[in-house]
Amino acid sequence: MPKRFLRNALLMAVVTVLMALSLVFYIHNTNPLPGGENPNNVLLLDGVYTSVQQGYLSEVTVTVTISSGMVSDVQVDASGETPALGGVAAAQLATALTEAGSSANVDVVSGSTYTSEAVLAGMDDCLAQAAG
Repeated sequence: MPKRFLRNALLMAVVTVLMALSLVFYIHNTNPLPGGENPNNVLLLDGVYTSVQQGYLSEVTVTVTISSGMVSDVQVDASGETPALGGVAAAQLATALTEAGSSANVDVVSGSTYTSEAVLAGMDDCLAQAAG
């Protein structure tokens, strides 16, 4: 019985170490999004960046302005989307993204999931362009 217990304990220790190493490699190889305060010290180059993503009914254009390495303005053109849903969501998201500086802590707008996801993907794309 003690031999079996020792073998099982050793096996559990090896599995735990392998899981921990997998987690470390995953975290190391994942690129985090830059936050509003730029906590990852990602250098964002000043300029105006544009991304076009597919919304529910049409393409959604996101334009992000970077000043002094920070997001200073986000404009969303969702004029082809349903005005009462996608149009309202686009305006709300533009304000939220300007304040947050990234899509990391901004949720989709209920009832406008496709438009919201297009706007957030556009923001991520613009930040990736600004990061080089």
